[in-house]
Amino acid sequence: MKPRVFFVEDDEVFRKVLAKELEQAGFEVRAFGTGVGLPAAVRDGEPDVVLLDLRLPERNGLDVLRDLQAEDAELPVVMLTGHGAVPEAVEAMRLGAYDFLTKPVPLGVVEQILHRAIGSHDLVQENRRLRRAMARRDDEQILGDSPPIQELRDLIHRIGPTPTSVLIQGENGTGKELVARSLHACSARRDQPFVVVNCAAIPENLVDSELFGHEKGSFTGADRPRIGLFEAAHLGTLFLDELAELPLAVQPTLLRALQFGEVRPVGSERTRKVDVRVIAATNRDLLDSVTHNRFRQDLYYRIATVVISVPPLRERRSDIPVLVDAFLRTACAKLGRRVHVEEAAVEELAKHDWPGNIRELQNVLTRLIILADNELVRGRDVHGLASVPQHSPTGSLPTLRLEELERLAILAALDQFGGNKRAAANELGVALKTLYNKLDRFGLKEQFSQQRAD
Repeated sequence: MKPRVFFVEDDEVFRKVLAKELEQAGFEVRAFGTGVGLPAAVRDGEPDVVLLDLRLPERNGLDVLRDLQAEDAELPVVMLTGHGAVPEAVEAMRLGAYDFLTKPVPLGVVEQILHRAIGSHDLVQENRRLRRAMARRDDEQILGDSPPIQELRDLIHRIGPTPTSVLIQGENGTGKELVARSLHACSARRDQPFVVVNCAAIPENLVDSELFGHEKGSFTGADRPRIGLFEAAHLGTLFLDELAELPLAVQPTLLRALQFGEVRPVGSERTRKVDVRVIAATNRDLLDSVTHNRFRQDLYYRIATVVISVPPLRERRSDIPVLVDAFLRTACAKLGRRVHVEEAAVEELAKHDWPGNIRELQNVLTRLIILADNELVRGRDVHGLASVPQHSPTGSLPTLRLEELERLAILAALDQFGGNKRAAANELGVALKTLYNKLDRFGLKEQFSQQRAD
């Protein structure tokens, strides 16, 4: 199929000559003498590129460019200018034009720029297609066919396309971030940033700076200006994980950002507009936190426009075989093993209450794969797993020594928070210094030496 060019030029002779030359060069050309009505023609004709003269009767090229940008911001527009119109051409570039050419211009140059513009547009479209495919995969990772999961999927597909803020509630390890990513994938913001903030992992004195940014010199160590995570998520989605851990002192600033769509970096006197959809998650009862004055009521109702509850694994046991199969493939590929799990082992796994939910199942399955004899996980390998105490942080096998359970709990917490030691210490309920001592004792200090404490 020939690349389609819409060519707008009021000089009839030049328009006919260049249109004919472009057709001979392999383009399909539709020529216009004015920009009036061009957006509607673009909508109906779907050109690959527009070649637009800057000086036009009735409506000048800049006004037409603005109309085209409003109609389709990704459609490449190449501006044609005469001598002395360079400042206007620069303004056209600022408004979103792909490039500009100064008349008279050789046909070869026009042809080259048009092909380049079309190629750029095709690349953008392909990237968008790939992002959507990846987004669909994210959605498909909510595995299982149990009634609670079918209901969760239906809720995601109904809420995702809306602009409303969402609060996701659920126990640790249930997959709250995956639900947030699926909501983002179903929204019109799917091609924009998805920014994750772990509220529990940010030191209290740095929360304002992390969320809203700071100016150079606004505090000790601020040697350069920095945009906050709100600005980083502009036009996309900001996921506030562990929202209940957000310090009370910061909550009014967050409320203002949500109410008015504006942030003020630390040390700045000016506010900046942001367009962000906020999705939050917590494993606590936020209404209880409101009752006990640990969380602002007005902020709760601003964020909890819609509340999604993610079911714990014990309420969807019928999904465990599907989860085991998926995690087995992933873990074997990562570990370079070819291990099978016999049906009796899957039945034993389904008996367990899984207090650590999906994350616990993944950790236990990984360990079983590593220890499997003859590349097979048997029923007896997991027999008795259901007797593991409800508050076991790792779901490790009950035959392990207490010291090994402690080591696995530390590894699980560090894995949960991407190696963040302060967040892991908070999760384990120990001081940061204690965690460092444990890492040293278990010979893990070097393994996690490159990770920051916070």
